[in-house]
Amino acid sequence: MADETTDVLIVGGSMVGLAAALFLAQQGVRPLLVERHAGISAHPRAQAASPRTMELMRALGLEAAVRAQENPHAQYGDVLQAESLAGAELGRFDGPFRHDPNEVAATGWTLIGQDRFEPVLRARAEELGADLRFATELVGFTQDPDGVDAVLRDTGGGERRVRARYLVAADGFRAPVRESLGIGHHGQGVFGRQMNVVFHADLDPYVAGRRFFLCFVSNPQVKGVLGKLGGAGSDRWVLAPSLPPEDSHREYGAGACVELVRAAVGVPDLPVTVESSTSWEIAAWVADRFRSGRVLLAGDCAHVMPPTGGFGGNMGVQDAHNLAWKLALVLRGQAGPGLLDSYEQERAPVAEFTVEQGVIRYLQRSGLDEEAAARHRPETTVLFGHVYRSDAVLGEDAPDEGAPVEDPILPSGRPGTRAPHLTLRRGGRALPLHDLLDGGFWLLAGPGGADWEPAAARVRAATGLGLDFHRVGGHEPPEVTERFLKTYGVGAAGAVLIRPDGFVAWRAQDPPASPADELSAVLARLLRR
Repeated sequence: MADETTDVLIVGGSMVGLAAALFLAQQGVRPLLVERHAGISAHPRAQAASPRTMELMRALGLEAAVRAQENPHAQYGDVLQAESLAGAELGRFDGPFRHDPNEVAATGWTLIGQDRFEPVLRARAEELGADLRFATELVGFTQDPDGVDAVLRDTGGGERRVRARYLVAADGFRAPVRESLGIGHHGQGVFGRQMNVVFHADLDPYVAGRRFFLCFVSNPQVKGVLGKLGGAGSDRWVLAPSLPPEDSHREYGAGACVELVRAAVGVPDLPVTVESSTSWEIAAWVADRFRSGRVLLAGDCAHVMPPTGGFGGNMGVQDAHNLAWKLALVLRGQAGPGLLDSYEQERAPVAEFTVEQGVIRYLQRSGLDEEAAARHRPETTVLFGHVYRSDAVLGEDAPDEGAPVEDPILPSGRPGTRAPHLTLRRGGRALPLHDLLDGGFWLLAGPGGADWEPAAARVRAATGLGLDFHRVGGHEPPEVTERFLKTYGVGAAGAVLIRPDGFVAWRAQDPPASPADELSAVLARLLRR
């Protein structure tokens, strides 16, 4: 007999689990999240929120809150490569930008450590009603066709039985939930470890006025990444050195960490105080399945990639976003359970692609062979170019090479791709399209598509779905209307249906005889009703 019930039990309370709780709560679902640690990690780990993650934050009104917690040292632009901080420079390459230079999105990177980002997610999730329980671990679970029975234990030793309709596993790369389900993984596996050493030292004389986001150091004593954690006048830094696969931070005492820092800076007698250290595996793999019955995997328990590129944690946030709106519709009875099949159909190919891109960027430090270099894709494509092929997308009878991505700078607007960036006018204000995507569907019609508005209203009334309408060209200048017609590939009276996650679900070049009947049929197919 269960002590309590919940619609969704989330296992894991770091970035991905907290994002899942936030996105579900925003959809009106009150999840229960459990995390075995007493609180959020004090280590920065992930160093940045990607433009796609920030796009999702903007839609929730959280961009300002996230940027307010930006790392004090935040410096956009170059990543420096050097023998050591005080040694010879080996080169520079583009780092993150605060604003998207390609105008694919309305926002850019935010340089924020995971330790500063997670409290923002936690605060808003709790504000929206999510039940977050730290110092509480999952002891075990079983599932049946109707739900999951879980046993939870708090730090005092007390146990409770919880009945959940679904379980979201966000329990990290060790993945105890995935392991208990017998789901394997494939890929290159572990090829190293990385350690985080948080330390204090006066490095200003060796920075020598240069501006850079991170410094990649490479010499016989240490290979790793050096970055500042404190603001102006602060002496708090982090060194992330690469270790052999069999080592961990436990083999490196304070003295050994000091020597690693000195080698990275290039000053043998540098005064250093080590604050803390931790380590994790550098690996590349993807789970064989993202779902087992009522249990769904997200984040590092579903895919692990090297830290280069900053894709890993951000990919997990996007997993959570893809899953949350689907779970919410199923739980409300507005979609059939089959809609959840589209989660793996969509996210697994994206994970395969992104893991490969992370590996390519990691290997760039030591030189890529020509074959691997040819597979390198630009950052904008990795972040925004995903192409979904699933039951939650109504594709078109057109040639499809099956590529997992397209160039978002030259968008096709076809179903399964992220809706191209567009600035609309609503209520007398200019608003980026993706700012409007706060949980429901949107139907965008061309300037001659007035008949779609009553159709959307009729479907909304009949289904109770969140479905908003906007006619592009009603208030937008001609150049925006022209851009919409061109990038979305529809006629002046055509329309595009955009999913809650900002991806194109379906488009009509011209209006059918009965727009309401067509739209109703489209949604029934998409939602597996």
